[in-house]
Amino acid sequence: MNATKGHINTAQENDGSKLDNALQALKAAIIQLPYKKQNIIADWLFTWSKYLSFEQNFKPERLRHFRRGDIVHIHLGFNVGNEQGGSHYAVVVDINNNRGSGCVVVVPISSLDKDKGKENIHGSEVYLGKVIPNSETESYAQLLQIRCISKLRIIKPKAENDMIYRLTSEQMDNIDRKILELFTKKS
Repeated sequence: MNATKGHINTAQENDGSKLDNALQALKAAIIQLPYKKQNIIADWLFTWSKYLSFEQNFKPERLRHFRRGDIVHIHLGFNVGNEQGGSHYAVVVDINNNRGSGCVVVVPISSLDKDKGKENIHGSEVYLGKVIPNSETESYAQLLQIRCISKLRIIKPKAENDMIYRLTSEQMDNIDRKILELFTKKS
Protein backbone atom coordinates (compact mmCIF):
# COMPACT_ATOMS: atom_id res chain seq x y z
CA MET A 1 0.00 0.00 0.00
CA ASN A 2 1.41 3.41 -0.91
CA ALA A 3 1.27 6.43 1.39
CA THR A 4 -1.38 8.21 -0.67
CA LYS A 5 -3.78 5.29 -0.64
CA GLY A 6 -3.23 4.80 3.09
CA HIS A 7 -4.01 8.46 3.71
CA ILE A 8 -7.23 8.22 1.71
CA ASN A 9 -8.33 5.09 3.56
CA THR A 10 -7.69 6.74 6.94
CA ALA A 11 -9.70 9.78 5.89
CA GLN A 12 -12.56 7.62 4.62
CA GLU A 13 -12.67 5.64 7.87
CA ASN A 14 -12.75 8.80 9.99
CA ASP A 15 -16.15 9.23 11.61
CA GLY A 16 -15.72 12.97 11.91
CA SER A 17 -14.72 12.90 15.58
CA LYS A 18 -11.22 14.24 14.86
CA LEU A 19 -12.72 17.24 13.03
CA ASP A 20 -15.30 17.76 15.79
CA ASN A 21 -12.55 17.71 18.45
CA ALA A 22 -10.43 20.16 16.47
CA LEU A 23 -13.37 22.55 16.00
CA GLN A 24 -14.25 22.36 19.71
CA ALA A 25 -10.62 23.15 20.64
CA LEU A 26 -10.62 26.05 18.17
CA LYS A 27 -13.85 27.46 19.59
CA ALA A 28 -12.54 27.14 23.16
CA ALA A 29 -9.37 29.02 22.21
CA ILE A 30 -11.27 31.75 20.35
CA ILE A 31 -13.73 32.34 23.21
CA GLN A 32 -10.77 33.24 25.46
CA LEU A 33 -9.76 36.10 23.16
CA PRO A 34 -10.97 39.71 23.26
CA TYR A 35 -14.30 40.30 21.50
CA LYS A 36 -12.75 42.26 18.61
CA LYS A 37 -10.31 39.44 17.84
CA GLN A 38 -13.17 36.90 18.04
CA ASN A 39 -15.04 38.85 15.34
CA ILE A 40 -11.96 39.08 13.13
CA ILE A 41 -11.45 35.31 13.39
CA ALA A 42 -15.15 34.61 12.71
CA ASP A 43 -15.04 36.84 9.62
CA TRP A 44 -11.90 35.06 8.43
CA LEU A 45 -13.45 31.62 8.96
CA PHE A 46 -16.41 32.63 6.75
CA THR A 47 -14.01 33.93 4.08
CA TRP A 48 -11.81 30.83 4.35
CA SER A 49 -14.82 28.54 3.94
CA LYS A 50 -15.63 30.39 0.69
CA TYR A 51 -12.05 29.91 -0.49
CA LEU A 52 -12.25 26.20 0.29
CA SER A 53 -15.38 25.81 -1.84
CA PHE A 54 -14.06 28.08 -4.65
CA GLU A 55 -10.75 26.24 -4.96
CA GLN A 56 -12.50 23.14 -6.33
CA ASN A 57 -13.27 25.00 -9.58
CA PHE A 58 -10.63 27.76 -9.46
CA LYS A 59 -8.97 28.42 -12.80
CA PRO A 60 -6.18 31.00 -12.38
CA GLU A 61 -5.82 31.40 -16.16
CA ARG A 62 -9.20 33.20 -16.11
CA LEU A 63 -7.63 35.98 -14.04
CA ARG A 64 -5.62 38.82 -15.50
CA HIS A 65 -1.91 38.26 -16.02
CA PHE A 66 -0.10 39.63 -12.95
CA ARG A 67 3.16 41.39 -13.70
CA ARG A 68 6.07 42.40 -11.55
CA GLY A 69 5.29 45.75 -9.91
CA ASP A 70 1.49 45.35 -10.05
CA ILE A 71 -0.29 46.47 -6.90
CA VAL A 72 -2.92 43.96 -5.82
CA HIS A 73 -5.48 44.08 -3.02
CA ILE A 74 -5.29 40.77 -1.14
CA HIS A 75 -6.72 39.01 1.89
CA LEU A 76 -4.02 37.35 4.00
CA GLY A 77 -6.44 35.74 6.42
CA PHE A 78 -5.95 35.40 10.15
CA ASN A 79 -2.35 34.57 11.00
CA VAL A 80 -0.33 34.05 14.15
CA GLY A 81 2.17 36.23 15.94
CA ASN A 82 3.57 39.08 13.87
CA GLU A 83 2.55 37.67 10.48
CA GLN A 84 0.53 40.14 8.43
CA GLY A 85 -3.13 39.25 8.22
CA GLY A 86 -6.35 40.69 6.93
CA SER A 87 -6.91 42.84 3.88
CA HIS A 88 -3.80 44.56 2.48
CA TYR A 89 -2.35 45.97 -0.66
CA ALA A 90 0.76 44.18 -1.90
CA VAL A 91 3.18 44.41 -4.79
CA VAL A 92 3.85 41.47 -7.11
CA VAL A 93 7.58 40.65 -7.12
CA ASP A 94 7.57 37.63 -9.45
CA ILE A 95 9.76 38.30 -12.47
CA ASN A 96 7.50 36.33 -14.79
CA ASN A 97 4.41 34.91 -13.12
CA ASN A 98 2.77 32.20 -15.23
CA ARG A 99 -0.87 33.08 -15.90
CA GLY A 100 -1.87 29.47 -15.23
CA SER A 101 -0.04 29.33 -11.90
CA GLY A 102 -2.30 29.29 -8.88
CA CYS A 103 0.19 31.31 -6.83
CA VAL A 104 2.05 34.60 -6.97
CA VAL A 105 4.83 36.06 -4.79
CA VAL A 106 3.99 39.39 -3.15
CA VAL A 107 5.34 41.86 -0.63
CA PRO A 108 2.64 43.45 1.57
CA ILE A 109 2.35 47.23 1.58
CA SER A 110 1.49 49.13 4.75
CA SER A 111 0.57 52.75 5.45
CA LEU A 112 2.58 55.22 7.47
CA ASP A 113 0.75 56.86 10.36
CA LYS A 114 -0.24 60.45 9.60
CA ASP A 115 2.43 61.86 11.92
CA LYS A 116 5.19 59.60 10.53
CA GLY A 117 7.46 60.04 7.54
CA LYS A 118 10.06 58.29 5.43
CA GLU A 119 12.60 58.57 8.27
CA ASN A 120 10.36 56.47 10.55
CA ILE A 121 10.41 53.24 8.57
CA HIS A 122 12.46 50.26 9.75
CA GLY A 123 15.68 49.26 7.97
CA SER A 124 13.97 46.16 6.58
CA GLU A 125 11.28 48.23 4.84
CA VAL A 126 11.23 50.25 1.63
CA TYR A 127 9.56 53.66 1.44
CA LEU A 128 7.17 53.90 -1.53
CA GLY A 129 5.38 57.23 -1.14
CA LYS A 130 1.74 57.63 -2.20
CA VAL A 131 0.97 54.42 -4.10
CA ILE A 132 -2.33 53.13 -2.69
CA PRO A 133 -5.18 53.80 -5.13
CA ASN A 134 -7.32 56.83 -4.19
CA SER A 135 -5.32 57.55 -1.05
CA GLU A 136 -3.08 60.40 0.05
CA THR A 137 -1.41 58.17 2.64
CA GLU A 138 2.28 57.39 2.25
CA SER A 139 3.20 53.71 2.17
CA TYR A 140 6.09 51.31 2.55
CA ALA A 141 6.84 47.74 1.48
CA GLN A 142 7.24 45.20 4.28
CA LEU A 143 10.02 43.01 2.90
CA LEU A 144 10.13 40.70 5.93
CA GLN A 145 6.53 39.72 5.12
CA ILE A 146 7.31 38.51 1.56
CA ARG A 147 5.25 35.44 0.71
CA CYS A 148 3.76 33.23 -1.92
CA ILE A 149 -0.04 33.44 -1.91
CA SER A 150 -2.79 31.66 -3.75
CA LYS A 151 -4.36 33.85 -6.41
CA LEU A 152 -7.65 33.02 -4.68
CA ARG A 153 -6.58 35.62 -2.09
CA ILE A 154 -6.56 38.43 -4.66
CA ILE A 155 -9.55 40.71 -4.15
CA LYS A 156 -8.72 43.01 -7.07
CA PRO A 157 -7.78 43.47 -9.83
CA LYS A 158 -9.01 40.22 -11.33
CA ALA A 159 -10.11 40.90 -14.91
CA GLU A 160 -7.94 42.25 -17.74
CA ASN A 161 -10.07 45.41 -17.92
CA ASP A 162 -9.81 46.17 -14.17
CA MET A 163 -7.79 49.27 -13.36
CA ILE A 164 -4.20 48.37 -12.51
CA TYR A 165 -1.75 50.37 -10.47
CA ARG A 166 1.94 49.64 -10.72
CA LEU A 167 5.08 50.67 -8.88
CA THR A 168 7.75 52.50 -10.86
CA SER A 169 11.00 50.88 -12.02
CA GLU A 170 12.85 52.92 -9.40
CA GLN A 171 10.56 51.67 -6.60
CA MET A 172 11.00 48.06 -7.78
CA ASP A 173 14.78 48.55 -7.94
CA ASN A 174 14.70 49.72 -4.31
CA ILE A 175 12.71 46.61 -3.37
CA ASP A 176 15.18 44.40 -5.29
CA ARG A 177 18.16 45.92 -3.46
CA LYS A 178 16.47 45.41 -0.09
CA ILE A 179 15.58 41.78 -0.93
CA LEU A 180 19.22 41.13 -1.83
CA GLU A 181 20.36 42.82 1.38
CA LEU A 182 17.94 40.92 3.60
CA PHE A 183 17.79 37.48 2.02
CA THR A 184 21.05 36.75 0.23
CA LYS A 185 24.55 36.07 1.42
CA LYS A 186 26.85 39.02 1.27
CA SER A 187 30.15 38.38 -0.53
